[in-house]
Amino acid sequence: MKKAVISAAIMITMGAGLVFSANAITPKNNIQVQDTGFEETVEMQRADTDIELRKNSSEAEVAEAAIEVSTEQLVEVPTEALEETVVEPECLYPEWQNAVVADVEGSLRVREEASTESEIVGKLYPYTVATILEPGEEWTKIESGNVVGYVSNEYLMFGDDAGAYITEHYKYCATVEVQALNVRQEQSTESECIGSVTGGREMDIISENDEWVEIQYKEDVTGYVAREFVKVGWNYPVAMTVEEEQEMIAAMLAKQASVSTRSSGTGSAVVPPVETSAEGLALGQEIAAYACQFVGNPYVYGGSSLTNGTDCSGFTMSVYAQFGYSLSHSSSVQMGQGTAVSLDSVQPGDIICYSGHVGLYIGGGQIVHASTESTGIIISNMYYTTPIGARRIVQ
Repeated sequence: MKKAVISAAIMITMGAGLVFSANAITPKNNIQVQDTGFEETVEMQRADTDIELRKNSSEAEVAEAAIEVSTEQLVEVPTEALEETVVEPECLYPEWQNAVVADVEGSLRVREEASTESEIVGKLYPYTVATILEPGEEWTKIESGNVVGYVSNEYLMFGDDAGAYITEHYKYCATVEVQALNVRQEQSTESECIGSVTGGREMDIISENDEWVEIQYKEDVTGYVAREFVKVGWNYPVAMTVEEEQEMIAAMLAKQASVSTRSSGTGSAVVPPVETSAEGLALGQEIAAYACQFVGNPYVYGGSSLTNGTDCSGFTMSVYAQFGYSLSHSSSVQMGQGTAVSLDSVQPGDIICYSGHVGLYIGGGQIVHASTESTGIIISNMYYTTPIGARRIVQ
């Protein structure tokens, strides 16, 4: 404001000088009119500047007041309200939120009611999968296979823990439900047959529809099988009822009473029956269930890591080591360990021996084994190639 007044005064002085020098030709009353008009202009500029300053001042005060109100409002927001706005992280495995996995070393009893005093209706073996029927704080009602009952939450994996375990250790596959099934080049029964797969074989799925399933037939060959002859789903193990477990044990004991012969190059060799306790049969089932959790893990020649890579004998050796049994890291040596059993009397947990290879019998005519570098640890029909013997480690 002072600069404006000083500038105006300088201009007036300069203006007056000009007027005095021209006084001889310029009337005096014109000078007075010009001075009066200039002063009015200066005053108008001062008035406009004051209005602008007051306007700016008012806007600043309003902004400051708004900030104060906004700050007060933020301070007064209840903590509970802020907590309610927190967004829970999305689950990683939504499809498995209704599933549980048995996290036990032996077996988990399934009871008729939610009590340790209730009747036992079945068992979940290690890493068996079940579906939640009724969740609870201490007990969960589940369904698995033909078993429906309650299990303690203490020994279960839930939610993303269960989902991660299932997707990392089991696979979505097609299982052949007939004795033999043709594999077609195209999705038609008129298409060329490129081979066949035997009953019980589990195959990786490439694609599927209502009538056909595209499978990984060989390492670099895919083909199609009719969907009506395969079971499509995850290959995880399920619970056994008390009756199913008793029937399994009885069948195994009955087989032990028979004498089987195995053809050899010059004649036949007799394999005497092997006496195995009920506890040994149950433990063999647990060992088989434990071994299945590593399906999908890599094959590494000379390796013995169930998670990072193993070969065939390293696999059986490491599985049995978890249960306190010592086996050699050699398929040929393992063929002489334990007790010989006939191939038609094998039970879960037995070692199935092949020429330069070994697998672990899991029941239903199938073995789990570290197969090749391209397939890793897989489940196969025990007759995917000709076995030359079987050994029982647990009796």
